Formats: sequence, C-alpha cells, structure tokens
Amino acid sequence: MGIRDSHDIAGGDLSRAPFVVCPRPSWLGVPVVFLTHQSLAALGPLLAAPWVLLLLGEIGLHLGVKTYISQTQWLLYGTPYFPVHIASALFVGWVLGGTLRARSMLWVWVLPLLTLFSVIISFPRTLAPPSVSLIPFIVLYPFQHVMPLVNPNSDFAFRLRYYFGWGHGFQPVDQVLATVPFYCAAAYSLGALLARKVARLPGFFERMRHLRTKRLIPLVGIPWFILKTTLLWEQTAAHLPIFRTWLGVRFFLEGVLVTTVFVVFVFAVAVGAAGRRFFITRFFLGPSTQNGLPKPPSVRAASGSKYG
Repeated sequence: MGIRDSHDIAGGDLSRAPFVVCPRPSWLGVPVVFLTHQSLAALGPLLAAPWVLLLLGEIGLHLGVKTYISQTQWLLYGTPYFPVHIASALFVGWVLGGTLRARSMLWVWVLPLLTLFSVIISFPRTLAPPSVSLIPFIVLYPFQHVMPLVNPNSDFAFRLRYYFGWGHGFQPVDQVLATVPFYCAAAYSLGALLARKVARLPGFFERMRHLRTKRLIPLVGIPWFILKTTLLWEQTAAHLPIFRTWLGVRFFLEGVLVTTVFVVFVFAVAVGAAGRRFFITRFFLGPSTQNGLPKPPSVRAASGSKYG
C-alpha cells in the first residue's frame, strides 16, 4: 500500500482503498465448519432446550410465576412438533446465519433427513423400553410413562404415524431421537435462509460480527458459570446424593455449561440489538467498519448515528 493510499484511507476516502480479498477456507476448514453447524443444528436444541426452560422457570419463580416439571415436560415432549426445539433452532439459525454467512448452514438438514428415513425403513416390530443411558441426551423426558410397544403389523403408514403423528401423549423416545434432530436442523437452515433473503437486518448482523468475544467470555460467561455452580452445588448435592457421583457431577456441569452459553448468547444478542447507544454496549462492540476496513475517526464522528 502506497503513501497516497494510506492518506486516502486515513482521510475517509475508502472508495480509493485497495480491494481486500478475504482468504478462502482451507480444504480441511470446510468440513470442520459444516460438522460444527451440523452438530449445533441437530443436537444443540435437543440438549439445550430442557436446561433453558429450567433456567427460565427459575427466573419466573423469583418473579412470582410458579411452573411445574410436568408443564416443562409437556412443552418439550408433549406435542409431536416440538415447538420449543424448533423455535430455538430457528432463532439461533437466523442470528448465526446473518452473522457468519456460512453457506454450509443451508444444508445441515440433509444428513438428519437421511437418518430419519433409514430409521423409518428399519422400524422394528417390537420396541423395548429405552435405556437409562439416554437420560443425558433427552433431559426431563418422562421415562415413567414409557411402555413397550408391540406391533406385529408395522406397515409404512404406521411408521409414518409413529414418527410424525399425534395420539401418543408424550412422544416416543424413538421419535425424540430421530425426528427432533431433523426438525431442528431444518429450522436452523430455514433461519439462515431467512437471514439471507427475507429478515435481513444488516446493522444488527454487522454489530454481531464485531462483538468482542474476548470480553464477553471472561466478563459474562465465566462469572455466570462460577456463580451458578457455587449457588446450586450445595443445594443439589445436599438433597440429591446421586450428584456426588461422577455421572451426577458430569450431568450437573452439563446443565450449568448449557445455561452459561445461553446467557452469553442472549447478552450478545442484546448488545447487538442495542448498538452503541450505551457505554456498556460500546464496551463489548469492536470498531465500526466499512467495506471491510476500520472506519477512521473522522468518518465515525460524521456518521456515528448511522452505525449506532
């Protein structure tokens, strides 16, 4: 870059700045990014939704709104279309789709769909009760309501009704493990598509791309994790001795970690939505950009409200 180019950028004339070419991802980075979004889309809501509802129920209890575990179980597994899982996957897909703009997010529904088809085709004639080892994957599932289902005439129509239909009460564990990942992945891809085509908020997504994660994690995530672990551990270990075992500790830390990620995500979205109107939000936002280059002070002063 020559002296004149540097003077043009410093003076705010970005039209004469050299074109910046972003490096293309390596051959190894593409599958890693896809698998990351695949796991987040298909399994993220399945693992996170129960813990998030428990956290919201705890917040509601402090506000005088009492909820019961049975209500939470019904919201999670009482309907065949799983509104909590789908809504959370749709919103996260929309936020990340507009922020990251990764094309792989549009195709994460393919593998769960193929898996669902293979499960439907290989549907067993006799269904055994679920294993206790599934509890960490489908938290708060009412296993006491599960009964063995024997159906010697499991034709294709019955299989479709079993995995997609009503009339089960609490949905079968097979449906939760096979259908929910497809629903969530499809909603995740739809959210990413909406961020590209319909619900486009360039100002919000631009601010989300310039969040200071090195400040968010140590100042929001880590304090929340430590505080939540400290407050809950004594109560939980005192009333439920199972949490004193290795399996109980892992289960406990999983819940705290999920709620920590949720709190950080909500805080980040709030900062991106508020913009630079407040000192606390400006603290967590990086410098404004234009055409991929930092805006000089003169340009930020002239158009500060535009980028707020």
